[in-house]
Amino acid sequence: PNIININTRIAVITTVFLLLAGFAFFMVSEYHHSLEGLSLRGKIAGAFFGSATARTAGFNSVDMMMLAPASILFYYFLMWVGASPASTGGGIKTTTFALALMNVISIAKGKDRIEIFRREVANESVRRAFAVIFLSFLVIAVSVLILMITDGESGLSRIIFEVISAYGTVGLSLNVTMGLSISGKWVLIVTMFLGRVGTLTLLVGLFRKLRSLQYHYPTESIMIN
Repeated sequence: PNIININTRIAVITTVFLLLAGFAFFMVSEYHHSLEGLSLRGKIAGAFFGSATARTAGFNSVDMMMLAPASILFYYFLMWVGASPASTGGGIKTTTFALALMNVISIAKGKDRIEIFRREVANESVRRAFAVIFLSFLVIAVSVLILMITDGESGLSRIIFEVISAYGTVGLSLNVTMGLSISGKWVLIVTMFLGRVGTLTLLVGLFRKLRSLQYHYPTESIMIN
């Protein structure tokens, strides 16, 4: 047994990786945009804070409207991943993203299971991770589609930013939320609820029946790619 279990290790390593990757990216992309005019120490602090706040901190130290298009795209990714499990943050969570990435690497190497830190990851965890990812895309896509119908004049990229920010309960905005219609605000409210509680958790709570299947059908392979 380990004093620090595998769940904690994956969460910490993924968090550190996302913080450093976000810091490096924002330092480069925002050097002559939102960080323009700051001292070197100010640029470093602003880039690191921007990397941290994108994953559910909810504060901004620079004018979000001054962000470069590349930075906005990277914010999509960081807000979508969100915080770590068992926290008050939203998003798909760091461990979910790490499991999906490790599964891709494992398949590329020809392995039939995920092994990390001399442990084998349970198939149930991998299945849940991909279910969470799929449902997150579904919720975000449906929310964006509805908002484009009700408040399409705000622009696609800004609406996507608001929806992903709501799903990750981040709190960042490109000055769209305050101008949304009542129906548009309700869409964001529901998106925030689903992102925080977890769509999969909600579905399991509503539909799951506790039972043990005493049979197995013959196994078949499905063509993928």
